[in-house]
Order: sequence, then C-alpha cells, then structure tokens
Amino acid sequence: MPQIGTVIRRTKNFYYVDIGESEPRLCHIRANLFHGNPKTNLVAVGDQVEIDTADAGKAGWILKMLPRRTMLSRRQSTDSPEQVLASNADKVLVVASLRSPPFRNGLVDRFFVAGSCGGLENVLILSKADLSTEEEIASIKNLYLSLGYNILVTSVPESRGMDSLRELLHHHTSVLCGHSGVGKSSLIKALYPHWKIRIGDVSSKSGKGRHITRMAEMYRLPSGGFIVDTPGIREFQPTVAPDELDTHFVEFVPYLGKCRFKGCTHRHEPQCAIKEAYASEKITEKRYKSYLSIYESL
Repeated sequence: MPQIGTVIRRTKNFYYVDIGESEPRLCHIRANLFHGNPKTNLVAVGDQVEIDTADAGKAGWILKMLPRRTMLSRRQSTDSPEQVLASNADKVLVVASLRSPPFRNGLVDRFFVAGSCGGLENVLILSKADLSTEEEIASIKNLYLSLGYNILVTSVPESRGMDSLRELLHHHTSVLCGHSGVGKSSLIKALYPHWKIRIGDVSSKSGKGRHITRMAEMYRLPSGGFIVDTPGIREFQPTVAPDELDTHFVEFVPYLGKCRFKGCTHRHEPQCAIKEAYASEKITEKRYKSYLSIYESL
C-alpha cells in the first residue's frame, strides 16, 4: 500500500523520504511523474509525496507529489527554470554575518522577497556578533525591526541568542539560508552537536565563504518540527514578476496605488509616491536601492 512521506534529502538520482521510520526510505522518481511540465515541479526537500514501498529490499518509487503549501524558490538566470530550494516550510531564517563575510543587505532583501512570494515568514538572524560592535549590530537591527521583521542576534562562541533560536525553531519547519560562510551550519551544530554537520571557514584570500552544504537537507528536531539547511548562495534571484516586486517591500505598501501613472515602476516616472516617500526619508536609501537592483535584474 502506498505511504505518504516527506522528502528530507535528495541527490542527483535518489530521494530520501521520511515516513516515520528510524531511517528514511531511498526512492526513485517515476519518469512520467511530471509529464507535460518537467521543469517547474521537480521534487524538492520538504515536499509531501506518495511512495510505493512494497519491496522492502529495494528502493521505493515516488508515485505522486502532494500540493505545496509554501515554497522558497529562485531563478538562477533570467532564462532558467525555477529552482525550488525547499517547500512546505513555515519560516525562512536568513542568516547574515556583519563582518566575516560582510553584511549584504541586497542579498537579505532578495531572500525576503522570495520568502514573501512563497508564503513564508521572514526572519533575520545576525550571526557572528562577537566579531562586530554593538553600534554595527544596532544599525542593521533597527532598520529591519522598523519594517516589522523578527530579528535575532547570535554568536556561537558566546552562546548568544542560542536559547532564543531554539525557541524560534520549536514546532516549526524553518529554512536556513544566506551567503556562503555566514555560519548557518555552525548554528545548527551549536544547537545539536551530535548531528553530522560539516562546518567551513571563510577564505582568507577572497573573504568569501566556502560551500560546505552541497544540497538542501531537512533534519527532524528533537523538540518537534524540522530545520532545512541549504547551500550557501552568493547570488540570488527571486522568482517574482517585475510588476509585483513593490508589493513585497513592506514599507512600499502604504504608497502603492498613489502614483500618477498606473503600473509605475518607481524608477524614473514623475509624481511617484514611492520616490516621494524616499525623498522624504520615509523609505531608506538602502532599501530603495535594493528595490532598484532587484527590479533591474528581473
């Protein structure tokens, strides 16, 4: 009889499906599962699937994928298909360090747009706080707090924020993502030291993180819920239509529909309510420039 399970890991040819047993089931995918739509619906970590496990001695087969509740996805280039990093999660925890590697608000904003598009709650985790001053932390923390986002400051060596992070994860499915080398795997290792998590360092030559997590992988939490560790990403393109991007910048929302021209892109048009809000410092320069950068990349 077919069983329902959750995809917790995948390789090039295999999927590992959690059906509540001590070990996940190794499965193949039916060649005709995505007949007619092969590019956008490939099975991702977090997907609920129906599998055939009749032959216990061999790999099972994924027969069906259930509808997704939420998803975090990206487009690797303007002409490439959508890549789903994880599905059916509740939160996306964007991990960002302040110095090693340097904080990139543009990348954080891209993740937040993707999270908003996919129906997830966005959370910013400021990692490696021991390497930064309180003034540096406050400038970033206050910006995103003013936008209504949940912010957590962490430091593994100082055990700072670890209890709050554990509580944040409790009974939820959360996706950890961010720039390479910001410390996603280190945070997981600090919370759950018995897990087999590989941890890398930031390159002393380039200042960039080394890719240690190669594929997204889901872990069941001892207290209930799941956490998905994703590969470090240096560039990220959210899958959002250009004319919908402004709706995913929370501080833009009060001004939408008040521009002179319908379909205003908020870049060069006259009598634009968003540009006027920016000029009067109701929208910060960092966020407005972040919007322009994302729009132009779309």
